Amino acid sequence: MLILKKFEPYLFLLPAIIILFLFLFFPLIWNIYISLHDVSILTIIKEWEFVGFENFNSIFEDPNFFNSLKVTIVFVFGTVLLQFGIGLLIAILLNQQIRASGLFRTLFIIPWTVSTVITGFSFKFLFDDNFGIINYGIEKLGLDSIQWFSDTALAIWIIIIANTWYGTPFTILFLTAGLLSINPTLYEAAIIDGATKFRRFVYITLPLLKPFILTNLILVTVWTINFFDLQLIMTNGGPLFSTTTMSLYMYKQAFEFGYFSEGAAVGILLIMMNIAVAFVYLRLFAGRNKK
Repeated sequence: MLILKKFEPYLFLLPAIIILFLFLFFPLIWNIYISLHDVSILTIIKEWEFVGFENFNSIFEDPNFFNSLKVTIVFVFGTVLLQFGIGLLIAILLNQQIRASGLFRTLFIIPWTVSTVITGFSFKFLFDDNFGIINYGIEKLGLDSIQWFSDTALAIWIIIIANTWYGTPFTILFLTAGLLSINPTLYEAAIIDGATKFRRFVYITLPLLKPFILTNLILVTVWTINFFDLQLIMTNGGPLFSTTTMSLYMYKQAFEFGYFSEGAAVGILLIMMNIAVAFVYLRLFAGRNKK
C-alpha cells in the first residue's frame, strides 16, 4: 500500500506519458529508423536494407534540396517578420482604451479560424494570373496584369502574404494576453514621473513582454518552418521550385515520389533546424537579460 502511494503521482501522469510516447517519441524513433534504411515505394514490402547515412548523402547531392533550404529561409524570415511586426502593432493598438476594442479583437481572430485549405484557395483566387480579382482590378485601371504565380521572384511573397494573413491573429492574441498581464500602476507611476509614451513602451512594455515575445517567436518560427499547406495548394512548389520549402520538399520526396527514407531524412534535418532556431532565440533573449 505504501509502495502504491509512493508511485501514485506517476500513475496520474501515465496517460499523458503514453500519449507523448505514441504521438511524439515513437514517430521520432520510427522516422530515424526509416532514414537509416532503404525504404521506398518499391522496397516497402521487402526487407529494409540498412544503408546508414546514404539517404542524407543523396539529399545533399540534390540541388533542389539546397534550393528548398534557401526558399525556407526567405519564407520563414518574411513570415515571422510580418506576423510579429503586424501582430505587435495591432495588439498595442487594441490594448488602448478605445471603443469596440473587443469587437476588433473578434474580427482579427477570424482568419485563424479559417482552414489553411480555404485560405490557400482564397488567395489563389485573388492572385490568379488569368482569372484573379486583383489582376482584374489592375486591368480595369488600364495597366498590364501581373503574373503573380508565374514569376519565380513574386510567387514566394504571395504565399508569405497569405501565411501572414492566416497566422497573425495568433500573435495578436498571444501578445494581447501579455499586455493585459502588465500592472497598469506601472504606467501610472511612469506618467507621474513624466515618461513619454515611447519611453514607457521601451522601459516598461518591452521588458515585461519579453517572455511572451520569446515564446511567440519560437512558436511562429517553428510552425512556419514545418508549414507546407499553402505552398502545396497555391503553387505546388512552383514555378521552377521557387516556392518549394523544405517541408514541402520532404512531403514530395516521401508521398509524391515514394522515397520514404529520403523524406524521413529531410524530416530529421527539419527537427534539427527547429531545435537550432529555438536554441538561438533562447540564447539571444538570455544574453539580453544578462545585460
